[in-house]
Amino acid sequence: MSYRVEFVRSAAKTYSRLDTVLQRRVDRELNRLSETPRHPGVIRLQSADDLYRVRIGDLRLLFNVEDQVLVVLIVKIGQRGSVYCG
Repeated sequence: MSYRVEFVRSAAKTYSRLDTVLQRRVDRELNRLSETPRHPGVIRLQSADDLYRVRIGDLRLLFNVEDQVLVVLIVKIGQRGSVYCG
């Protein structure tokens, strides 16, 4: 049972601006999330309901898991200092 990975518009825009090396690293993580959205490297954020994060080097991926429809929704991609700001 595989999850579909989707991006909100702003996250897709950020992803498209990453260099190809970072995009490949993100792609590997997205593949992993599609198989196991709550693997041991995933941390649930305390400040938000149903929001998770995973580290990819200096990048952070913030996402929701929608189990009813089998979707991992990527909400934000960015550096640690900027990804958690409103």
